[in-house]
Amino acid sequence: MKYLCLPLLALFALMLNANPNQKVLDDSENYIFKETSSIDLKLYLFKPDGWDASQKRPAIVFYFGGGWNNRHITQFVAYAQYYASKGFVCFIPNYRVRASENSQAIDSVRDAQDAFAYVRKNSDQFGIDPNRIAASGGSAGGHLAASLGTLKDEKNKAYSKPNALILFNPVCVVDPFKKPERFNFARLGVKGYEISPYHNVDKSVPPTIIYHGTKDRLVPYITAEMFHGKMLEVGNNSTLIPFEGRDHGFFNHGKHLPKSDYAKTLKYTDVFLSRMGWLEIE
Repeated sequence: MKYLCLPLLALFALMLNANPNQKVLDDSENYIFKETSSIDLKLYLFKPDGWDASQKRPAIVFYFGGGWNNRHITQFVAYAQYYASKGFVCFIPNYRVRASENSQAIDSVRDAQDAFAYVRKNSDQFGIDPNRIAASGGSAGGHLAASLGTLKDEKNKAYSKPNALILFNPVCVVDPFKKPERFNFARLGVKGYEISPYHNVDKSVPPTIIYHGTKDRLVPYITAEMFHGKMLEVGNNSTLIPFEGRDHGFFNHGKHLPKSDYAKTLKYTDVFLSRMGWLEIE
């Protein structure tokens, strides 16, 4: 009898650890947007009810976090589902990470640029307005989204430039002098300032909203203030919303709770998109 229990216990543990959002991704419409020597990178698509390819809907491309090292690809599934329910076409692209592809941060940046350019180049197929595509992400994914708005892309040119940025505790200041153990050449693949959104801000950065915990121990809140201040300094549209006392990744929790930080970020983002004329708030 005890031997029969072991497989059942293993199955029960597997069920407890199963990520339902992974199944959502696995079952969603997807496209290979880039082939690399180590992995074929897919883009996962979330369409609203009543979608038609002839429409010109706004879109959001969500980049998961994980320090350019780990793949937390399901992180923004709930956000993608929510904004699809609001009439947006949403995308979650995969990108190379160090743990599985032995890649560097610059590889992640290039994958992010290629994914965004793929969405815009295929806007007719996806039924979206090529002039209303936002980039969003958290932590390292926030860095990728911010990089799209700040770094020059010689390969894709304007195709990879977002029309808006929605950033969650993003890595906006990549400073190898202050953080050599984290921002060294071996991990980045380039000099830190080359992929530092803060150091590459100019007047072309699109309207931006930033959510950041004031007690973030991984990506200090002051870095969000620095990026926001630089944006305002050159005359860009930037909003920084501090979440008092919150640590890194605060927005990932309590998605089922109406007064959670997750729910608050949705409300703030709704207003941001409404001001841009992309969303009608009921």
